[in-house]
Amino acid sequence: MFMTASAAYAQVGNRNFFDPLITQDPNPSNELDLVPQWIGVAHGQVYALPFSLEKQLRSDFSIQVGNSWGDPSCDKGFVCDSIAPERRGRVRSRHRRSRRLVTRERVLTGFTDLEILTKYAFFTSDEHETRLAFGSDLFLPSGDPTAGGNTHTHIGPILMFAKGFGDLPNHGLVKYLRPFALQGDVEYLFKTGGTRTDDAVADWVFSYSLQYLNDYVRHLNVQPEIRNLVPFAEFTYEQVTAARYAGTPPDLAVLPGIAYVTDAWQVSIATALALNDATVPFDHGAVIGLLSLTLDKIIPGGGWTPF
Repeated sequence: MFMTASAAYAQVGNRNFFDPLITQDPNPSNELDLVPQWIGVAHGQVYALPFSLEKQLRSDFSIQVGNSWGDPSCDKGFVCDSIAPERRGRVRSRHRRSRRLVTRERVLTGFTDLEILTKYAFFTSDEHETRLAFGSDLFLPSGDPTAGGNTHTHIGPILMFAKGFGDLPNHGLVKYLRPFALQGDVEYLFKTGGTRTDDAVADWVFSYSLQYLNDYVRHLNVQPEIRNLVPFAEFTYEQVTAARYAGTPPDLAVLPGIAYVTDAWQVSIATALALNDATVPFDHGAVIGLLSLTLDKIIPGGGWTPF
């Protein structure tokens, strides 16, 4: 069915979708997210703190503003920038793949690009635990290039989706697949100036909700704190395209992790593993966290919408 003005939030039927690390979910919300991370790269390391604030203007529409503070450092004689995995829809730096000799060991600490993302959730099905949304993703070069910022504006469309598997038969071994959920996004970012180097991106995450297993499949005789856990595996794809005929090799990575989800907040932690040779120099090791605060539950009036 198509959505009414009061139908869009992270709950779809019996499914309460968790908040991914990188994948942009299709659920308009009132959230504050902090994504601290460390990543080791060839000849260096990066500390970064992406953050974002999302505000619902209607129950089916939201605007999200994000940025990231980066502190890249590299071995003497090499350049590195803020290339750690960052939340799609919450600022993601483009990669500088060339390494050139320099006379300093540390580049500047600072902010990266300002990101403005719009999200319109246009379809939902409670019966099939499905939501679809589309929007626009805008990166403004307001940060420091030596800390991971870009020098030109990027803008493009983004499609977001979420699907729970609760509509599978509730009998036999198949019923234990019902707590699975899939969320994902696909977008293409156009560079508005300079050399034509666009950015193709796709992210998706599989998760397994122990709370859903307990409530709708089989009762678990465990503490509530255990039922709040959501193990997940998040996959990321990014490729820079140069004009029509060339580009960089794709960056492919997987982020296995676990989340602890409550009504008012969520904490997640994961690592990042390269899935192809081209990604290995940018992913020698990583620790990525997430603190997501649901402002509706924490601040009185935090769920107010003007429309």
